[in-house]
Amino acid sequence: MLKEILTTPEKSRAGSGLKIALIYAGLGVLWIILSDWAVDFIFGRSATGLAVQTVKGWFFVCASAVIIYLLVSRSISSIKKSKKVSEDSQRILSAFFENFPGMVYHCIGEAECPLDFVSPGAVELTGYSIDALSQKRKLPDLICEEDREMVRSLTESALAKRHPFKLIYRICTADGGVKWVWEQGLGIYSQEGELIGIEGFVVDISGRKRIEEALKRSEVLYKTLAEGTSEAIFMVDGNRDIVSVNRAFLDLFGYSKEEVIGQSVRIIHVSDESFDQFGHLAPSVMKDEPLRVEWELKKKDGTIFPVEGTFSGIEGPDGALGGHVGIIRDITQRKIARMEIRKYREHLEEMVLERTGELKKAQAALVQREKLKTLGATAAEIAHEIRNPLVSIGGFARRLLKKYSDSPEAEIILHETERLETMLNRLNDYLRPVDMKPRECHVNAILTDSVALVGPELEKHKVQIHLDLYPNLPTAHVDPAILTQVFVAMIRNAVGTMDSDKEIILKTYFGERNIYVDMVSPLTGKKTWDPELMILPFEEGGEGIGISTTFKLLEEMGGVLSFSRHDSTAVFTVSLEKCTESSHELSQK
Repeated sequence: MLKEILTTPEKSRAGSGLKIALIYAGLGVLWIILSDWAVDFIFGRSATGLAVQTVKGWFFVCASAVIIYLLVSRSISSIKKSKKVSEDSQRILSAFFENFPGMVYHCIGEAECPLDFVSPGAVELTGYSIDALSQKRKLPDLICEEDREMVRSLTESALAKRHPFKLIYRICTADGGVKWVWEQGLGIYSQEGELIGIEGFVVDISGRKRIEEALKRSEVLYKTLAEGTSEAIFMVDGNRDIVSVNRAFLDLFGYSKEEVIGQSVRIIHVSDESFDQFGHLAPSVMKDEPLRVEWELKKKDGTIFPVEGTFSGIEGPDGALGGHVGIIRDITQRKIARMEIRKYREHLEEMVLERTGELKKAQAALVQREKLKTLGATAAEIAHEIRNPLVSIGGFARRLLKKYSDSPEAEIILHETERLETMLNRLNDYLRPVDMKPRECHVNAILTDSVALVGPELEKHKVQIHLDLYPNLPTAHVDPAILTQVFVAMIRNAVGTMDSDKEIILKTYFGERNIYVDMVSPLTGKKTWDPELMILPFEEGGEGIGISTTFKLLEEMGGVLSFSRHDSTAVFTVSLEKCTESSHELSQK
């Protein structure tokens, strides 16, 4: 085919000359026959006819000369033009071959046949000279051994079907390197359909291959990063149709990949209004920089949840926004945390006051506990040291009273001795350990039962009790029988220190670690206690004994009794330990 391109003008001129000669011969024969017939018909064999024949002959000669001159001139002009066109074509084709970034080739016969022609670009492509390529003779000799069979199979298949073939394979260059090339060729066939040669070209695509491999690595890296992150990533095109999502996106919204690819991003928006608002907002911002926004989206099951998203625009070929990539993270827990922090801040002052009150109560209880420890040690020592002399004094006083029955001094000594013995017995009872059996109990129920037990006394003194019980109060780890005694003693002591027609308020609530019971009673009308002395078991008349015993019983259960005054009211606060898993196991043991 390449040689035919170069020889086509000569063949064309030879064919044109033959056609002109045949046409001239035909016209000449027709002129002679027809003109002779016309002269004989008109003039016959007369002298005039002979003269006309002579003139006709000269006319034919002159006309032929003119025609030949015109034809020759035209032919010479055509030859010159054809030669110029041929030279231009050869120059263009030669320049094309010289500058073609690859190898143009022609081989005779099949692909395994020798190379008949190669362009100069083959030197840069293969590293071999034109002569060396001619010595190799076969193009398959340049193909890497790993690709040779594949190239042979595909080439033979295309030639058998008389189709052009396009191949990508590797060749080994003269310096031992390897290049990726792209070959495109076709077979040349005779009129009988026999393959007589192959023509084509081979170009270096190693750079493109490196770019493709780098792109593949980038795609693998992107997929690895996208699939490995816990944040939802998706990509949409210019029509806002979803074209790509990662695993986290599917897990977050509850869709399968088949359900979202190709669908409008509308499926994750709460409403059409939300979809339209984002559509108007995003393009104007993403042209310049990524858009960061908090939005509400919807899962497959209809759940609406808050998200924080970063959206980056994808520039299209025309410079317009051709889509965007979004990174979404669920901020539901963050929103909840913010609300809790806000609530915490709003109630911080209240919590500080509550905690301060608890600390004051704990401090007071600690002071009272230390006092009782000191009291216990002192009382035990006093009881031991005084009891023996006191018994002797009492015995002598009884003898004196028997001997001198009318002696007032002996009677006073005996009376005071008995009073001291009573106080010592009271101290012994106070210091004697209590057998506790704590378990999980409902404080509200125990308090209600205690009020019922003292009901007749409350009616007698016309005292009303108002119960302010916290619903669903946690359970406490206490001995229910001992706690009942404590509540009964506290109510009786409060009744004994107030006027009739008054009200006692019993309130329950709880804190982080403890359950609290407040007993609020008025202080007017009768004797009130000194907080420093009320826990001591020395005052006669029963009032002090009840409070001191109550304090001791609560201490034995791990509780605390504290006292405070507010205006004209006295507030006794019982603090009890909440029932925990460890305390429950301990009580079972």
